[in-house]
Amino acid sequence: MIYYIINTIVLVILTQLFCSTFLKRAEYSKAINIALFVLWITAIQVMAELLSEVFIVKLVVGLSIHIIFALILYKKNKVLKIIAVVTLFYVLALACELCVFALDKYLDPELLFEYVENSSISVVYMGSVSQFIQLVLVFIIRKLFHKVKSAEIESKLWPIYTVFPIYSLSLIVLLLYSFDGPTSLFQKNVFTYFAVSLLVINLFIYWFIKQESQRALNAQKTEMEIAYAKGIVQLYDQITKERDILGKREHEFKNTITALQGLIADKQYDKVNEILEVQNTELINNTNVFETGNKLINTILNTKYAETREKGIAFRFVINDLSSLKIEDRDCIVILSNILNNAIEAAKKCSDNRVLTVKAVIEDGQFIFSCRNSFINDHEPDIKSTKKDVIPHGYGIDNVKEAVARNNGNCIFEKRENEFVAIVIIPL
Repeated sequence: MIYYIINTIVLVILTQLFCSTFLKRAEYSKAINIALFVLWITAIQVMAELLSEVFIVKLVVGLSIHIIFALILYKKNKVLKIIAVVTLFYVLALACELCVFALDKYLDPELLFEYVENSSISVVYMGSVSQFIQLVLVFIIRKLFHKVKSAEIESKLWPIYTVFPIYSLSLIVLLLYSFDGPTSLFQKNVFTYFAVSLLVINLFIYWFIKQESQRALNAQKTEMEIAYAKGIVQLYDQITKERDILGKREHEFKNTITALQGLIADKQYDKVNEILEVQNTELINNTNVFETGNKLINTILNTKYAETREKGIAFRFVINDLSSLKIEDRDCIVILSNILNNAIEAAKKCSDNRVLTVKAVIEDGQFIFSCRNSFINDHEPDIKSTKKDVIPHGYGIDNVKEAVARNNGNCIFEKRENEFVAIVIIPL
């Protein structure tokens, strides 16, 4: 019995290792993760005991159990993608076991599948060899997909990738029953050929997934470059406007000084006070609010502050010295501009309580940028915009995630009641 439990534990661990290559795990406490792990193993063990006499049903139920627990552990991902990933590994594991069974047929031509299923020795030997092969393949796949892990493949493609694995599942069952018991050398060779072919072809599917992931990643990078270029143009326009305004203010300031000198000479002090009050109010309203020690962040925040003021959005903020921040300009623009653009767009749709709260600080060796904004329930930041400028809005959050990952950071996007929160943490 202990051998079956150990094999099940290794299987569950390998399944999670494989799934983590393509899926993002949900954040549970350590206690919940352990409980789910134990329940997963228990469910597989109970299923194996109850359905030991009906192999086909056991395969289907076993796959269903893996999918159910994967849906819980990786609930942040699309359902179709989770089902496809679990199915891919499940069939890959069965193909490995089939290859080991084929090799054993050479050692014992009269080997019965029923004996393998019910013999502890066979389970230990064949299971260990099969799972060692699975472990090697999983680490190779993880290595190959490491650089394209952040790519998002379209949901409609994932079911397509599972077509052949599901077909392979039926072939595995047919092979096991058709070549069970005494076999000739020719039959053993044919069985081995089919077993190895199924494994190779199922592995070939990952080549297609890799190519599609690379294409998706390249497309994502292209969209990011477009978003970056648009951000640069926006900042350039803002800086140009500010320079024009400064030029006009300088001219007006000179005229005001001349007028004040004339009024003082005529001793019209009340008029002087009136002009000074007007100039003071204008100075307060048009002075840049943010001075963080980082010129680029100053420009972005001051630009967005002016935009929120025009749209009647309250802008609250907590800022400290950011002069030591060393993030590439393009990443800084992509992260801050996209988050703030989404926040302003969402807050603008609110009929009342338009609030945007920003925190941009360096604490404990980390750059922390958080943005909280009010929003109405039908606004969904992750859904592509219906605007004409769909590229920067539709891929904004994906671009932020990519830029944050490039700087070894983490980001969280969370929808709460009437509030959306975006948090970026980047180690310095």
